Amino acid sequence: MRGSRGGVIGEHRAMVSGRLTPSRILSMAIVPLLLSALVALAFRPLGALWRIMLERLVPWLGLPGDIGVATESIGAMLSFQVPHVTTPAPLPGVWHFWAVGGICALVLAVSLLLPTRFLPLRYYLRFSILVQLTSVLYFAWRPDSFPYALPEYTLGFMQAGCAVLFLIPLVLGLTYFPFDIALWRKVLLTAMTVGHIAVLLPLQVLLHSYLVHHLSLLVLPTMFFLWGLLLEVFVFVAFYGWGMSWPDASRRPPALGGERRSRKGATAQ
Repeated sequence: MRGSRGGVIGEHRAMVSGRLTPSRILSMAIVPLLLSALVALAFRPLGALWRIMLERLVPWLGLPGDIGVATESIGAMLSFQVPHVTTPAPLPGVWHFWAVGGICALVLAVSLLLPTRFLPLRYYLRFSILVQLTSVLYFAWRPDSFPYALPEYTLGFMQAGCAVLFLIPLVLGLTYFPFDIALWRKVLLTAMTVGHIAVLLPLQVLLHSYLVHHLSLLVLPTMFFLWGLLLEVFVFVAFYGWGMSWPDASRRPPALGGERRSRKGATAQ
C-alpha cells in the first residue's frame, strides 16, 4: 500500500500473522504465568503501600471514617490485606438532586460547545448524562431500595482491581506475546501496565469516595459504570496500542532503497 506521497505503508504488526515457533509458544505459556505469580507475591507489600497512601490522603481530603482492611487469599499458600475507605455516603436529598441536575446541564452544554474534532468526547459526555439521569429516576422512585453502601463499594472495587492486576500478564500473554517483539519489551510493557494501574486504583477509589460522600449515593452508579473498572480497560488498551507501535530490530523496514534505485533506473532510460 502506498501513501499520498508515493511512499510505502507497511502493514502494522497487529495485522501481520507471525510464526508460532516452539520458543515463542514456550514464552507465551511460561512467562505470563511467572509474571502473574510475581504480581500475586507483590500483593502483600502493595497492600501495605495502599494502606499508607489511603491513611494519609483520606484526612487530607477531609473524609470521615477509618481505613478498613479485609484479608484475601489466593489458595492456601498466600494471603494479603486489601485496604479500603469506610467513608459513609447519604441517600440523596433535595439538594443533591438539584446539584447533580445542574452538573448534568453543565456537562450537556459543554458537549454541545465542543468542536467537531472532539466528537467521541461529546458522545461520551452525553452518554454519561443518560446514565446519571437513569440513577436520578431510580432514586426518585425507590430511594430506600438501593442495595449498596460506599464502604462495601470501595472494598469491592479494590478486590476487583487486585483481580485485574493478576490477570493482566495472562491477557497480554494471549494478545501481545504471540507477536514478533523482543521478550524484554513484552515484560517491560506488562510491568508498566501493572504499575500504572496499581497506582491508579487507590487514587480512583479516593476520588469516588469524595464525590459520592458529598453528592450522595445518587452518583455512585455513574462512578461505577463510566469511571470504574472501565478506566482500567482504557489503560490496558492504551498501553497495548503503544506497545504494538514500538519498533523492533528483528523486523526489517520496507525496502525503500531498492525502490528508489529502480525509479532512478527508469528515469535514466
